[in-house]
Amino acid sequence: MRKSLPFALLALATLAACNRAPSTDATPAAATVAAPATVAEVAPAAPATTAHYGVAESAAPGEHTTFDAKAFAGSFGNANMSVTFTADGMYNMTNESLAAKEPATGTWTLEPDAHHVRLDPNSKADADRVYELVSNDELRNGDEVLKRSTAQ
Repeated sequence: MRKSLPFALLALATLAACNRAPSTDATPAAATVAAPATVAEVAPAAPATTAHYGVAESAAPGEHTTFDAKAFAGSFGNANMSVTFTADGMYNMTNESLAAKEPATGTWTLEPDAHHVRLDPNSKADADRVYELVSNDELRNGDEVLKRSTAQ
């Protein structure tokens, strides 16, 4: 039995050496404690915005801008229609299709982009109109151009 003991120990040492993972560091690694994982808070995504000219967010003409509603107030027109704007946000419109009827009335507001004026008629059967504010003396809606009238 004594003769087989060295062979058994040699076989055991060989097997132990085969299963050991190679170590690059002669000193044992110190036990480390990993910091708990932090969860980054994700800010809610901003809603996708599109260029809607359907809702005016300003409560009064020119609110929160350098727009001067008093300077803008006055009459604008072309060969087919006339619109009179007041500084308090009201308007009166007459055109060829309204010649037999009362003038259309409603409110006007400066759109949030400060480059468009929305006319909201009192008659809810009529659609809103949005005009580009080209200058203080000119409004444009597609091919329709309204210029400030000098005669009052």
